[in-house]
Amino acid sequence: MIVRKIRPEEFKRTEELFSVAFEFPYDCDQDERTRYHEKDRNPQSREDAYLLEKYAAFEDDDETMTGCVSALRFPMNFDGETVLMAGIGGVSSLPQYRRRGGIRGCFTAMLPDLYREKVLFSYLYPFSTAYYRKFGYEMGCRGVEHELKLAFIPNYGTKGSCILAEPGNRAALAWDVRSAYELWKSRYNLMICNESWEYRFLSEADPFKKQEYTYLYRNENGTVTGFMTFVKVKKETQQKLICSRFIYTDTDALKGLLELAGTFASDHVSITFTLPENCELEPLLPELSFGACSRQLKNLGMIRVINVQQVLYTAVYRGSGELQIQVTDDLITENNAVFHVVFENGAAVSVERVDSENAAVQVRMKISEFSRYIAGCSDPSTMLLNPEIIIDCRMEEVTKVFYRKNCFIMEYF
Repeated sequence: MIVRKIRPEEFKRTEELFSVAFEFPYDCDQDERTRYHEKDRNPQSREDAYLLEKYAAFEDDDETMTGCVSALRFPMNFDGETVLMAGIGGVSSLPQYRRRGGIRGCFTAMLPDLYREKVLFSYLYPFSTAYYRKFGYEMGCRGVEHELKLAFIPNYGTKGSCILAEPGNRAALAWDVRSAYELWKSRYNLMICNESWEYRFLSEADPFKKQEYTYLYRNENGTVTGFMTFVKVKKETQQKLICSRFIYTDTDALKGLLELAGTFASDHVSITFTLPENCELEPLLPELSFGACSRQLKNLGMIRVINVQQVLYTAVYRGSGELQIQVTDDLITENNAVFHVVFENGAAVSVERVDSENAAVQVRMKISEFSRYIAGCSDPSTMLLNPEIIIDCRMEEVTKVFYRKNCFIMEYF
Protein backbone atom coordinates (compact mmCIF):
# COMPACT_ATOMS: atom_id res chain seq x y z
CA MET A 1 0.00 0.00 0.00
CA ILE A 2 1.15 3.53 -0.86
CA VAL A 3 -0.14 6.61 0.99
CA ARG A 4 0.48 10.15 -0.21
CA LYS A 5 -1.14 13.46 -1.11
CA ILE A 6 -3.14 13.41 -4.30
CA ARG A 7 -2.08 14.98 -7.58
CA PRO A 8 -4.26 17.37 -9.62
CA GLU A 9 -5.28 14.66 -12.08
CA GLU A 10 -6.50 12.49 -9.17
CA PHE A 11 -8.92 14.99 -7.67
CA LYS A 12 -11.89 13.82 -9.71
CA ARG A 13 -11.27 10.26 -8.57
CA THR A 14 -11.65 11.34 -4.94
CA GLU A 15 -15.10 12.73 -5.81
CA GLU A 16 -16.06 9.45 -7.48
CA LEU A 17 -14.77 7.46 -4.54
CA PHE A 18 -16.74 9.62 -2.11
CA SER A 19 -19.86 9.08 -4.22
CA VAL A 20 -19.55 5.30 -4.03
CA ALA A 21 -18.60 5.24 -0.34
CA PHE A 22 -21.60 7.35 0.71
CA GLU A 23 -23.98 6.17 -2.00
CA PHE A 24 -25.03 9.44 -3.58
CA PRO A 25 -25.24 10.23 -7.31
CA TYR A 26 -22.29 11.91 -8.99
CA ASP A 27 -22.60 13.04 -12.59
CA CYS A 28 -19.60 14.76 -14.11
CA ASP A 29 -18.42 14.16 -17.67
CA GLN A 30 -15.36 16.40 -17.41
CA ASP A 31 -11.95 14.80 -17.71
CA GLU A 32 -9.67 14.74 -14.67
CA ARG A 33 -7.57 17.81 -15.41
CA THR A 34 -10.52 19.93 -16.57
CA ARG A 35 -12.39 19.10 -13.38
CA TYR A 36 -9.42 20.14 -11.24
CA HIS A 37 -8.67 23.36 -13.11
CA GLU A 38 -12.31 24.43 -13.08
CA LYS A 39 -12.43 24.32 -9.31
CA ASP A 40 -8.91 25.67 -8.88
CA ARG A 41 -9.62 28.77 -11.00
CA ASN A 42 -12.99 29.54 -9.46
CA PRO A 43 -13.26 28.10 -5.94
CA GLN A 44 -16.80 28.06 -4.58
CA SER A 45 -16.08 26.53 -1.19
CA ARG A 46 -13.30 25.99 1.30
CA GLU A 47 -12.90 22.50 -0.12
CA ASP A 48 -12.30 24.01 -3.56
CA ALA A 49 -9.64 26.28 -2.04
CA TYR A 50 -7.75 23.27 -0.67
CA LEU A 51 -8.20 20.82 -3.53
CA LEU A 52 -4.93 18.98 -2.97
CA GLU A 53 -5.10 18.79 0.82
CA LYS A 54 -6.20 15.19 0.48
CA TYR A 55 -4.35 12.05 1.46
CA ALA A 56 -5.11 8.87 -0.44
CA ALA A 57 -4.24 5.22 -0.11
CA PHE A 58 -3.27 3.34 -3.27
CA GLU A 59 -2.51 -0.20 -4.24
CA ASP A 60 1.18 -0.92 -4.84
CA ASP A 61 0.77 0.23 -8.44
CA ASP A 62 0.44 3.81 -7.09
CA GLU A 63 -2.59 4.29 -9.34
CA THR A 64 -5.51 2.34 -7.89
CA MET A 65 -6.99 4.62 -5.22
CA THR A 66 -8.65 2.71 -2.39
CA GLY A 67 -9.48 5.44 0.13
CA CYS A 68 -8.95 9.12 0.87
CA VAL A 69 -9.17 11.79 3.58
CA SER A 70 -9.44 15.60 3.27
CA ALA A 71 -7.72 18.00 5.66
CA LEU A 72 -9.13 21.47 5.03
CA ARG A 73 -7.52 24.45 6.75
CA PHE A 74 -9.64 26.61 9.03
CA PRO A 75 -8.54 29.58 11.16
CA MET A 76 -10.01 28.84 14.60
CA ASN A 77 -10.48 30.72 17.86
CA PHE A 78 -8.49 29.31 20.77
CA ASP A 79 -8.23 31.24 24.03
CA GLY A 80 -8.59 34.56 22.23
CA GLU A 81 -6.01 33.79 19.52
CA THR A 82 -6.53 32.75 15.91
CA VAL A 83 -4.80 29.44 15.26
CA LEU A 84 -4.80 27.01 12.36
CA MET A 85 -7.04 23.94 12.49
CA ALA A 86 -7.33 21.06 10.03
CA GLY A 87 -10.95 20.06 9.51
CA ILE A 88 -11.10 16.40 8.53
CA GLY A 89 -13.76 15.36 6.04
CA GLY A 90 -14.44 13.17 3.04
CA VAL A 91 -13.19 10.05 4.83
CA SER A 92 -13.99 7.45 2.18
CA SER A 93 -13.05 3.88 1.31
CA LEU A 94 -14.30 1.76 -1.54
CA PRO A 95 -16.19 -1.17 -0.02
CA GLN A 96 -13.89 -3.81 -1.50
CA TYR A 97 -10.85 -2.21 0.16
CA ARG A 98 -12.25 -1.61 3.64
CA ARG A 99 -10.59 -3.01 6.78
CA ARG A 100 -7.25 -3.11 5.03
CA GLY A 101 -5.66 -0.12 6.78
CA GLY A 102 -6.05 2.50 4.06
CA ILE A 103 -7.63 5.18 6.24
CA ARG A 104 -5.27 4.41 9.10
CA GLY A 105 -2.42 4.89 6.65
CA CYS A 106 -3.82 8.28 5.62
CA PHE A 107 -3.98 9.50 9.22
CA THR A 108 -0.54 8.10 10.00
CA ALA A 109 0.95 10.07 7.09
CA MET A 110 -1.20 13.18 7.48
CA LEU A 111 -0.86 14.01 11.19
CA PRO A 112 2.96 14.43 11.22
CA ASP A 113 2.69 16.54 8.07
CA LEU A 114 0.14 18.80 9.78
CA TYR A 115 2.61 19.25 12.65
CA ARG A 116 5.35 20.34 10.25
CA GLU A 117 2.92 22.72 8.56
CA LYS A 118 2.29 24.51 11.89
CA VAL A 119 -1.30 23.36 12.30
CA LEU A 120 -2.24 23.38 15.99
CA PHE A 121 -5.53 21.48 16.10
CA SER A 122 -7.59 19.06 14.07
CA TYR A 123 -11.34 18.54 14.26
CA LEU A 124 -13.77 16.06 12.74
CA TYR A 125 -17.32 14.78 12.92
CA PRO A 126 -17.13 11.02 13.52
CA PHE A 127 -19.16 8.13 12.23
CA SER A 128 -17.68 6.26 15.21
CA THR A 129 -16.01 7.82 18.25
CA ALA A 130 -14.19 4.56 19.06
CA TYR A 131 -12.66 4.48 15.60
CA TYR A 132 -11.21 7.99 15.70
CA ARG A 133 -9.94 7.62 19.24
CA LYS A 134 -7.35 5.30 17.69
CA PHE A 135 -5.84 8.35 16.03
CA GLY A 136 -5.77 10.56 19.13
CA TYR A 137 -9.12 12.33 18.77
CA GLU A 138 -11.42 12.82 21.73
CA MET A 139 -14.88 14.29 22.24
CA GLY A 140 -14.90 18.00 21.50
CA CYS A 141 -17.46 20.56 22.51
CA ARG A 142 -21.12 19.92 23.10
CA GLY A 143 -24.20 21.91 22.32
CA VAL A 144 -27.79 21.86 23.47
CA GLU A 145 -30.51 21.38 20.89
CA HIS A 146 -33.62 23.29 21.92
CA GLU A 147 -37.07 22.66 20.53
CA LEU A 148 -39.60 25.31 21.51
CA LYS A 149 -43.32 25.11 20.82
CA LEU A 150 -44.11 28.36 19.02
CA ALA A 151 -47.47 28.83 20.72
CA PHE A 152 -45.74 29.15 24.11
CA ILE A 153 -43.21 31.82 23.12
CA PRO A 154 -44.29 35.06 24.78
CA ASN A 155 -44.18 38.60 23.44
CA TYR A 156 -41.21 40.19 25.19
CA GLY A 157 -41.93 43.72 24.03
CA THR A 158 -38.60 44.21 22.28
CA LYS A 159 -38.08 47.56 20.57
CA GLY A 160 -36.01 46.29 17.65
CA SER A 161 -37.14 44.82 14.35
CA CYS A 162 -36.39 41.86 12.09
CA ILE A 163 -35.49 41.89 8.40
CA LEU A 164 -35.43 39.06 5.88
CA ALA A 165 -32.27 38.65 3.79
CA GLU A 166 -33.17 38.50 0.09
CA PRO A 167 -31.54 39.36 -3.26
CA GLY A 168 -32.39 43.04 -3.01
CA ASN A 169 -30.71 43.69 0.35
CA ARG A 170 -28.29 40.83 1.03
CA ALA A 171 -25.17 42.72 -0.10
CA ALA A 172 -26.01 45.66 2.16
CA LEU A 173 -26.41 43.32 5.14
CA ALA A 174 -23.02 41.60 4.78
CA TRP A 175 -21.07 43.85 7.15
CA ASP A 176 -23.77 43.66 9.83
CA VAL A 177 -23.89 39.86 9.76
CA ARG A 178 -20.11 39.57 9.88
CA SER A 179 -19.93 41.93 12.84
CA ALA A 180 -22.52 39.96 14.81
CA TYR A 181 -20.76 36.69 14.01
CA GLU A 182 -17.34 38.03 15.01
CA LEU A 183 -18.64 39.08 18.42
CA TRP A 184 -20.31 35.69 18.94
CA LYS A 185 -17.16 33.86 17.77
CA SER A 186 -14.91 35.75 20.19
CA ARG A 187 -16.82 34.27 23.14
CA TYR A 188 -16.21 30.61 22.27
CA ASN A 189 -13.20 28.39 21.82
CA LEU A 190 -13.17 26.34 18.59
CA MET A 191 -15.33 28.74 16.60
CA ILE A 192 -14.25 29.06 12.97
CA CYS A 193 -13.04 32.41 11.62
CA ASN A 194 -15.44 32.64 8.72
CA GLU A 195 -14.34 33.60 5.24
CA SER A 196 -16.44 34.36 2.18
CA TRP A 197 -17.40 30.70 1.66
CA GLU A 198 -19.00 30.42 5.09
CA TYR A 199 -21.16 33.48 4.37
CA ARG A 200 -22.77 32.07 1.23
CA PHE A 201 -25.97 31.57 3.22
CA LEU A 202 -26.20 35.38 3.08
CA SER A 203 -24.47 36.30 -0.18
CA GLU A 204 -26.70 33.83 -2.05
CA ALA A 205 -29.81 34.29 0.09
CA ASP A 206 -32.93 33.82 -2.04
CA PRO A 207 -35.85 32.71 0.14
CA PHE A 208 -38.25 32.85 -2.79
CA LYS A 209 -36.40 30.15 -4.73
CA LYS A 210 -34.65 28.17 -2.02
CA GLN A 211 -37.20 28.28 0.79
CA GLU A 212 -34.35 28.96 3.22
CA TYR A 213 -34.87 32.02 5.39
CA THR A 214 -32.29 34.19 7.12
CA TYR A 215 -33.72 36.82 9.45
CA LEU A 216 -31.62 39.52 11.12
CA TYR A 217 -32.56 41.29 14.33
CA ARG A 218 -31.81 45.02 14.58
CA ASN A 219 -32.00 46.67 17.98
CA GLU A 220 -33.65 50.03 18.50
CA ASN A 221 -30.38 51.75 17.49
CA GLY A 222 -30.36 49.94 14.14
CA THR A 223 -27.45 47.62 14.98
CA VAL A 224 -27.71 43.98 13.91
CA THR A 225 -27.23 41.95 17.10
CA GLY A 226 -28.45 38.53 16.00
CA PHE A 227 -29.61 36.37 13.13
CA MET A 228 -31.04 32.95 12.39
CA THR A 229 -31.35 30.77 9.29
CA PHE A 230 -34.03 28.12 9.03
CA VAL A 231 -35.95 25.91 6.66
CA LYS A 232 -39.48 24.60 7.03
CA VAL A 233 -39.73 20.83 7.45
CA LYS A 234 -42.91 18.80 7.41
CA LYS A 235 -42.90 15.84 9.77
CA GLU A 236 -46.03 13.73 9.44
CA THR A 237 -48.80 16.34 9.68
CA GLN A 238 -46.77 19.02 11.46
CA GLN A 239 -44.62 21.78 10.03
CA LYS A 240 -41.52 22.78 11.98
CA LEU A 241 -38.79 25.40 11.67
CA ILE A 242 -35.30 23.86 11.72
CA CYS A 243 -32.42 26.30 12.21
CA SER A 244 -28.94 25.84 10.83
CA ARG A 245 -27.76 29.08 12.48
CA PHE A 246 -28.93 30.89 15.57
CA ILE A 247 -26.70 33.69 16.86
CA TYR A 248 -27.37 36.48 19.30
CA THR A 249 -24.99 38.92 20.94
CA ASP A 250 -27.26 39.99 23.79
CA THR A 251 -30.53 39.05 25.47
CA ASP A 252 -32.49 41.64 23.50
CA ALA A 253 -31.53 39.93 20.23
CA LEU A 254 -32.43 36.51 21.62
CA LYS A 255 -35.85 37.77 22.62
CA GLY A 256 -36.32 39.46 19.25
CA LEU A 257 -35.54 36.29 17.28
CA LEU A 258 -37.80 34.21 19.50
CA GLU A 259 -40.61 36.74 19.09
CA LEU A 260 -40.27 36.48 15.33
CA ALA A 261 -40.39 32.68 15.53
CA GLY A 262 -43.57 32.98 17.55
CA THR A 263 -45.31 34.73 14.67
CA PHE A 264 -45.20 31.43 12.71
CA ALA A 265 -47.35 29.69 15.33
CA SER A 266 -50.50 29.66 13.23
CA ASP A 267 -48.96 27.30 10.63
CA HIS A 268 -45.99 25.74 12.42
CA VAL A 269 -45.58 23.80 15.63
CA SER A 270 -42.03 24.43 16.84
CA ILE A 271 -38.58 25.83 16.18
CA THR A 272 -35.38 23.84 16.73
CA PHE A 273 -31.89 25.32 17.12
CA THR A 274 -28.60 24.40 18.81
CA LEU A 275 -26.80 26.68 21.26
CA PRO A 276 -23.66 26.36 23.41
CA GLU A 277 -24.03 24.60 26.75
CA ASN A 278 -23.74 27.83 28.71
CA CYS A 279 -26.77 29.44 27.03
CA GLU A 280 -29.80 29.06 29.30
CA LEU A 281 -33.26 29.75 27.91
CA GLU A 282 -35.47 28.70 30.82
CA PRO A 283 -35.55 32.18 32.45
CA LEU A 284 -37.18 33.51 29.26
CA LEU A 285 -39.84 30.80 29.02
CA PRO A 286 -42.87 31.23 31.29
CA GLU A 287 -44.22 27.75 30.46
CA LEU A 288 -42.02 24.68 30.76
CA SER A 289 -44.76 22.05 30.93
CA PHE A 290 -47.19 20.67 28.32
CA GLY A 291 -44.27 19.90 26.01
CA ALA A 292 -43.57 23.60 25.62
CA CYS A 293 -39.84 23.02 25.33
CA SER A 294 -37.29 20.24 25.25
CA ARG A 295 -33.51 20.04 25.44
CA GLN A 296 -31.15 17.47 24.02
CA LEU A 297 -27.40 17.38 24.60
CA LYS A 298 -25.49 17.01 21.33
CA ASN A 299 -21.87 16.02 20.78
CA LEU A 300 -20.36 18.40 18.25
CA GLY A 301 -17.44 16.46 16.87
CA MET A 302 -14.02 15.36 18.09
CA ILE A 303 -10.83 17.34 18.65
CA ARG A 304 -7.12 16.56 18.50
CA VAL A 305 -4.10 18.68 19.34
CA ILE A 306 -1.47 18.55 16.59
CA ASN A 307 1.28 20.56 18.30
CA VAL A 308 1.30 20.20 22.08
CA GLN A 309 4.13 22.64 22.72
CA GLN A 310 2.66 25.45 20.65
CA VAL A 311 -0.81 24.93 22.12
CA LEU A 312 0.65 25.23 25.61
CA TYR A 313 2.37 28.47 24.57
CA THR A 314 -0.92 29.86 23.24
CA ALA A 315 -3.23 28.74 26.05
CA VAL A 316 -4.58 31.08 28.72
CA TYR A 317 -3.91 29.97 32.29
CA ARG A 318 -5.38 30.81 35.66
CA GLY A 319 -2.95 32.94 37.62
CA SER A 320 0.69 31.90 37.93
CA GLY A 321 2.44 28.60 38.47
CA GLU A 322 4.12 25.70 36.71
CA LEU A 323 3.27 22.13 35.79
CA GLN A 324 5.07 19.16 34.26
CA ILE A 325 2.83 17.25 31.86
CA GLN A 326 3.69 13.98 30.15
CA VAL A 327 1.82 13.43 26.90
CA THR A 328 1.72 10.13 25.03
CA ASP A 329 1.17 10.41 21.29
CA ASP A 330 1.64 7.34 19.09
CA LEU A 331 1.41 9.21 15.78
CA ILE A 332 3.27 12.52 16.26
CA THR A 333 6.61 11.81 17.91
CA GLU A 334 7.28 15.47 18.79
CA ASN A 335 4.27 15.39 21.14
CA ASN A 336 5.44 12.23 22.89
CA ALA A 337 7.32 14.02 25.66
CA VAL A 338 7.29 15.71 29.06
CA PHE A 339 6.52 19.43 28.89
CA HIS A 340 7.48 21.83 31.67
CA VAL A 341 5.09 24.78 31.57
CA VAL A 342 5.80 28.00 33.48
CA PHE A 343 3.13 30.70 33.40
CA GLU A 344 2.56 34.09 35.00
CA ASN A 345 -0.61 36.16 35.16
CA GLY A 346 -2.41 33.81 32.81
CA ALA A 347 0.23 33.65 30.05
CA ALA A 348 2.95 31.11 29.31
CA VAL A 349 6.50 32.23 30.10
CA SER A 350 8.15 29.05 28.85
CA VAL A 351 7.20 25.61 27.57
CA GLU A 352 10.15 23.24 27.42
CA ARG A 353 10.61 19.56 26.75
CA VAL A 354 12.49 17.91 29.61
CA ASP A 355 14.17 14.57 30.17
CA SER A 356 11.31 12.16 30.86
CA GLU A 357 13.46 9.83 32.96
CA ASN A 358 14.42 12.49 35.50
CA ALA A 359 11.33 14.70 35.33
CA ALA A 360 9.02 15.03 38.31
CA VAL A 361 5.92 14.46 36.20
CA GLN A 362 2.74 15.80 37.79
CA VAL A 363 0.17 14.86 35.13
CA ARG A 364 0.32 11.92 32.71
CA MET A 365 -2.22 11.67 29.90
CA LYS A 366 -2.73 10.53 26.33
CA ILE A 367 -2.90 13.05 23.49
CA SER A 368 -6.65 12.46 23.19
CA GLU A 369 -7.36 13.48 26.77
CA PHE A 370 -4.87 16.33 26.66
CA SER A 371 -6.70 17.67 23.59
CA ARG A 372 -10.09 17.65 25.23
CA TYR A 373 -9.00 19.27 28.48
CA ILE A 374 -6.65 21.94 27.11
CA ALA A 375 -9.38 23.09 24.73
CA GLY A 376 -11.71 23.41 27.71
CA CYS A 377 -14.32 20.95 26.45
CA SER A 378 -14.63 19.11 29.77
CA ASP A 379 -14.41 19.94 33.46
CA PRO A 380 -11.09 18.79 35.00
CA SER A 381 -12.95 17.08 37.85
CA THR A 382 -13.74 14.30 35.35
CA MET A 383 -10.00 13.54 35.13
CA LEU A 384 -10.37 11.73 38.43
CA LEU A 385 -12.78 9.28 36.79
CA ASN A 386 -10.29 8.29 34.09
CA PRO A 387 -7.82 5.59 35.19
CA GLU A 388 -5.54 6.44 32.26
CA ILE A 389 -4.90 9.96 33.59
CA ILE A 390 -2.38 9.96 36.44
CA ILE A 391 -2.21 13.03 38.67
CA ASP A 392 0.63 13.41 41.20
CA CYS A 393 -0.04 16.88 42.57
CA ARG A 394 -2.84 18.95 44.04
CA MET A 395 -5.84 19.45 41.76
CA GLU A 396 -5.56 23.18 42.46
CA GLU A 397 -2.38 23.16 40.37
CA VAL A 398 -3.96 21.12 37.60
CA THR A 399 -6.97 23.41 37.29
CA LYS A 400 -4.72 26.39 36.60
CA VAL A 401 -3.88 24.74 33.27
CA PHE A 402 -6.94 22.61 32.53
CA TYR A 403 -10.33 24.17 33.19
CA ARG A 404 -13.76 24.31 31.63
CA LYS A 405 -14.13 26.96 28.91
CA ASN A 406 -16.99 28.11 26.74
CA CYS A 407 -16.69 26.06 23.55
CA PHE A 408 -18.83 25.85 20.44
CA ILE A 409 -18.54 25.14 16.73
CA MET A 410 -21.08 25.75 13.97
CA GLU A 411 -19.42 24.80 10.70
CA TYR A 412 -19.42 21.25 9.30
CA PHE A 413 -16.83 19.86 6.93
